[in-house]
Amino acid sequence: MAAPGSLEQPKPPGMTNPTENLDTAGVLQKAVKKITCLGSGFVGGPTSAVIAFKSDLEVTVVDINADRIAAWQSNELPIYEPGLYEIVQAVRDGDTLNQHCKGHGSYGTPHSNYPNRPKLVFSTDIDQAIRDADLIFVCVNTPTKSHGIGKGSAADLDFVEAATRTIARVATQDKIVVEKSTVPCRTAQSIREILAANAQPGVCFDVLSNPEFLAEGTAIRDLLHPDRIIIGSLPTPAGYRAAASLAKVYGQWVPQKRIITMNLWSSELSKLAANAMLAQRISSVNALSAICEATGADVDEVSHACGMDSRIGPQMLKAGPGFGGSCFQKDIFNIVYLSESLHLYEIADYWRAIIEMNEHQKQRFTKRIISCLYNNLAGKKLAVLGFAFKKDTSDTRESPAITLVSNFIAERARVAIYDPRVPQQQIWRELADNGCDPDMLKRNVSVCSSAYAACDAADAVVVVTEWDEFSNKVIIATPAARERRQPLAHHLGTIKHAPSPLTSPNVAKQGVLSPPGRMLQSPTRFQLPARKSAGIVIKDPRSGEIKTFNAQRSFSSSSPLESQFADSVTFESPPRHSNGLTMGDPNLPPGRTDQSYPGNNPVSPTYVAFDGPASTKLGRENTPSSINERLRAVEITSNLKPSGRLDWARVANSMRKPMFVFDGRNILDHGKLEALGFRVEAIGKRGRVASELLA
Repeated sequence: MAAPGSLEQPKPPGMTNPTENLDTAGVLQKAVKKITCLGSGFVGGPTSAVIAFKSDLEVTVVDINADRIAAWQSNELPIYEPGLYEIVQAVRDGDTLNQHCKGHGSYGTPHSNYPNRPKLVFSTDIDQAIRDADLIFVCVNTPTKSHGIGKGSAADLDFVEAATRTIARVATQDKIVVEKSTVPCRTAQSIREILAANAQPGVCFDVLSNPEFLAEGTAIRDLLHPDRIIIGSLPTPAGYRAAASLAKVYGQWVPQKRIITMNLWSSELSKLAANAMLAQRISSVNALSAICEATGADVDEVSHACGMDSRIGPQMLKAGPGFGGSCFQKDIFNIVYLSESLHLYEIADYWRAIIEMNEHQKQRFTKRIISCLYNNLAGKKLAVLGFAFKKDTSDTRESPAITLVSNFIAERARVAIYDPRVPQQQIWRELADNGCDPDMLKRNVSVCSSAYAACDAADAVVVVTEWDEFSNKVIIATPAARERRQPLAHHLGTIKHAPSPLTSPNVAKQGVLSPPGRMLQSPTRFQLPARKSAGIVIKDPRSGEIKTFNAQRSFSSSSPLESQFADSVTFESPPRHSNGLTMGDPNLPPGRTDQSYPGNNPVSPTYVAFDGPASTKLGRENTPSSINERLRAVEITSNLKPSGRLDWARVANSMRKPMFVFDGRNILDHGKLEALGFRVEAIGKRGRVASELLA
């Protein structure tokens, strides 16, 4: 490790400024053959699996929690992410799935062949894993402090320090130590000092910052096709060499232009800043939702209009009961504590207001539910659909459901909870940790194995998590119109069956390995069951020829494995005007180019709407002329409704009257529910009850 005074040493010939993109091709690199990851949580497990999957490196994941390691070694992984199980199975067990990984990656560049041998190991032998590793990822938990100075805002770095001291004590050779946990700015300096003070004679360490930018629910896609990889290092020859070594690891599947190098402190702060700004957007649209409810505006229409502005963009503008997860609140509190430590009190107040708005949204939604149910919840049964903080994950940390259910219990309501992915014991633990009385929990709360069981004899249904199976919206098809020098059919891709969340996840059916630019992100995405010959009918405008493509066929030119995951046709529910007309693509404004994938044409998809058996209606077009010249008519044909979705008519038959539905995620077609006799209230929309109260 370079001495502390080495910060001012001149850069080697050919080095760029550390705040600019570093061309690692010309930098002498340290050989990395074995990687160890300290921590097997939501970051360490998926990150290690993808590195082993996409490279020729051996990766060992270690943890002091033997039960968690045992779960990683089994077929019941301790966390759920679409696509994670298949990748872990391939690289952990060395099964036949590896044979599909040979050839070319989805970016068109060759990568190494994958032998049928295990490359991912889960172990509790931490010392041996450290000794064997050339590079060590520190992926331990950094919760908010619950004691002492900084309680409630500062990050608790106990696990980071313990991991650092263990590395220093055990390592007998030089190591690259990569700080991947989300930490306060300048934590790397503390790590360097601890390593230097405790290292064995002759052992040197290079410390890097490599923050993760994973969104739970899409973590595998984010790892395979990242927006950027940030590597922070000291501006010294040793720092540059270490950064180049880590860049080479990622460079086996990530384009060089997406690997960004900078100084350590910028890298650490970048992660906190990104999460704080994303949380800011959510709190902003949630604040607008209150105004919408009071004025009669529709928050979906308002957010869609704002998102069409290229300066704003559509992402993270979906109103809801508040953000959750382990990152947003914790990282904002880190910035608050950092600002106060630097005597920047006005700055601290600004960021703290985002947390306060988030908590206000949960309480506001609770009060609306109580008001609509005649200001009395005592003895009434509330069915809570969803407990995870978002769909496609089993993570419940800081989930809005915890606060909402706790409030319902305090009002003496009976609560029935259903979530397709969250284990029952995890729900009980979260509620108990939030201060709920154990006796009250046993009497008033039940965790159900199905949504129908939860809704049986209920007075109201509260949709808290946007799981696809809860939605009843009309399906809208959007062809994935991305120009990547592929045949016309490639832009539509394949339709694959989306398995029930209760079944074992399947990457090939989820399509999680296709680049994010190819499958537009939407709060409600559904896929046709391919079991009964759903197909794509395309009319070529130049030749007039009509072609039908089988739903199971793949048009990707990438590797055989990844071709199963490329370019699924997605089904979304964009907001509609009061006259019922579709307002266009909620994700990609007309004429806007996805800058993440240079060479893409400005596109906006043609929507094709269908509902049930009569599924051949051509939707309203909203595409630039360049796309119209290529694709004049697209029809998605199917005689089936998507499987695994909640039958709201069945729910209506089992509930008490009057029947209330509180749509916390705006994933429901309120007109359809009202036709079944439901009284519907939603965040950011003035519902029937609210209108009557204001009349």
